[in-house]
Amino acid sequence: MNKKIIMAAGGSGGHIYPALALAKAMQEKGNEVIFIGSLDRMEKDVIPTSGFPFIGLDIKTTRGSIIQKFKSLLSLFNAYFKCLKLLKGADLVIGYGNYISVPVILAGKKLKIKTVIHEQNSYVGRANLFLDQKVDLVIGSYEENLKQFKNPNIVILGNPQSSLAASSTKDEDLLKELGLNPELKTVLIFFGSLGSESVNKVVLDYFKLTDGKYQIIYATGTRNYEEAKDYQNEWIKIVERIDGIRAMQDSTLLLSRAGATTIAEITAIGMPSILIPSPYVPNNHQYYNAKALSDKDAAILLEEKDLDKDKLKSLIENLLDDDKRREEISLNARKLGNPNVIEDILDRLDV
Repeated sequence: MNKKIIMAAGGSGGHIYPALALAKAMQEKGNEVIFIGSLDRMEKDVIPTSGFPFIGLDIKTTRGSIIQKFKSLLSLFNAYFKCLKLLKGADLVIGYGNYISVPVILAGKKLKIKTVIHEQNSYVGRANLFLDQKVDLVIGSYEENLKQFKNPNIVILGNPQSSLAASSTKDEDLLKELGLNPELKTVLIFFGSLGSESVNKVVLDYFKLTDGKYQIIYATGTRNYEEAKDYQNEWIKIVERIDGIRAMQDSTLLLSRAGATTIAEITAIGMPSILIPSPYVPNNHQYYNAKALSDKDAAILLEEKDLDKDKLKSLIENLLDDDKRREEISLNARKLGNPNVIEDILDRLDV
């Protein structure tokens, strides 16, 4: 029997894109999927563009002054009562972390609808910790989650984005489109849709040390394109954004942040990578994501405080010169990936 499924996802691509990957698979099986998110975050644009119904709620951030926190609590309280009406007739409610999940999941519980939360990171976020023992099922992405959640109904199945990455194939057309040589080793650099202003400065200084023995794709993000575009030459290609999975398949080595979606793609593909976790995210969760890989020799962890142009050049070129080392990292990364995440979750949820 087809089901009506409510998904709460928002705040960042790390929450939104895994939810969309699972939603598409659910929709293909004939289920109805409706998203609930914030009116003023990226989900209000990304989710409708992906073809799913979207209901926006006016929810304020939980950070800031005492007055801002009071307004946040009031907005969460109001959202809860709206959700009690919105969720009627639903068969399943899934939250992907971020504060938008809280009123949606609590309303689902009140209405006696099956409730599930999905954790994408190796360090659990505050919203999911709050909802932990209030839901019927917790789905984690890392073994570390087993120690963090107290809910007895927890399974480690992984990030749905892994399934999308695992089904991708190598396609040299991207390199040709950028005017690059498919025969040369390629370094892919990206730091998310916005980019990183702090790392960008080091990357641009590193470019001055390169000589064309290998080629580089730098997806700057929206913040850094104008500053970086003048550094483009015959072996360095500067773009504002790029299809991350497609670009990984065409590249030899990745330099990136350590967000949940990127980690899922790295492990599914077996991408050799140098990870520079953002120190500016809640609970420093990107550091723990990267450490989960580096502890298994599945990635190189480089903290931003230790980053400079010479160290970056040395790390990149040593890895490019050592095919055996890259292959070891690739194999270890692939061991941590689960290409069947989506099917495993669908089976577990019986949808």
